[in-house]
Amino acid sequence: MSTRDLRDLFESFSPTPEQEAAMLDRLLRGERTKRTVKFEKLWKRGLAAAACAAALLLACAFTMASGLDEKLMALFGAGTEDARQIAGGVVQADQVHTYENGWTAELKQVLVDRYTLAALVELTAPEGTSLPEENCTLFAVGDVEPGGSGEGIGGYVNGAFVLPDGDPMDNHITFLYHRSPTSYLGGAVDPFLGSELTFTLRELNDKWGEDCIADFTDEPYSFTVTLPDQDSGRQYRLEQFTRIGDEEVVLADLYLSPISVAFTLQVQPNDPRLWGMTEFSDVMDTTVLTLADGGTVRAENAYGQSYDPTTGEARFVFRLGQITDPEQVASLSFLDQTFSLEGLEPEGE
Repeated sequence: MSTRDLRDLFESFSPTPEQEAAMLDRLLRGERTKRTVKFEKLWKRGLAAAACAAALLLACAFTMASGLDEKLMALFGAGTEDARQIAGGVVQADQVHTYENGWTAELKQVLVDRYTLAALVELTAPEGTSLPEENCTLFAVGDVEPGGSGEGIGGYVNGAFVLPDGDPMDNHITFLYHRSPTSYLGGAVDPFLGSELTFTLRELNDKWGEDCIADFTDEPYSFTVTLPDQDSGRQYRLEQFTRIGDEEVVLADLYLSPISVAFTLQVQPNDPRLWGMTEFSDVMDTTVLTLADGGTVRAENAYGQSYDPTTGEARFVFRLGQITDPEQVASLSFLDQTFSLEGLEPEGE
């Protein structure tokens, strides 16, 4: 919807100049007959309805322009120009299924880059059911079949977290399900791009997974979505040496997209520091991107952290706190180490 369309909408609800003059005259003279009061109430109601309608239209127009659901826009704190950077990685699913137990699931959107996949799913419970957002956790499976490359995806990690909807005690709840691979990071294949996602709900449980709120396994249903093959990110081969603690490690590679950062550390095989609470436990909390203009973007959520004790490869995949132009990233920092990207060319360019 264009600005002109919205202007025309507001004008259709506006009083004529003659009506404005008559109303002003009555107000100045203090004349408030029953008919006047009734007219003013109706006029105010009309303006309120117009404002609500315009707000809804603006939200729809904003989503259509950006390609990103407004809940995801809020998650990334993004504006329309930011969201356009990832338009090629957004799939508008809009698939709905109602189970025999009265629950309804809607797969709204899927957001994907090379190493991360996020599915926006909304659950609606039967009327009269309250779903406290802070006490619910979702278990689901997002199987990904490889696209044209014919190569497997390998292992993966997944999870889901609640996106607030403004009414934390109603019968609606929205989750962002996410997964990332634990294999092939920095490899030749693009695990998610051009693949097919099969998304299946399992259970909605309480926060600690002890009590089942809704069981979807008795009536299995899978949403199927073809993922785009466009990559919005940049892959760098770094092979930069650094020290973490008393040991020398190698930052092997780095991937930057508008919504994620992923990198691989080459450490010693069977390194006990990669298990338990060691300095590596703080990688996410200390991961920061510095932009060319001096601004910074922090890692917000861990989409995947894995370690292969045989090869010594430690892989980290994080969601960024805001949509970021990969071309504007000047350096990566974590664990008090900073790695400059100056002079480096992305692979394939």
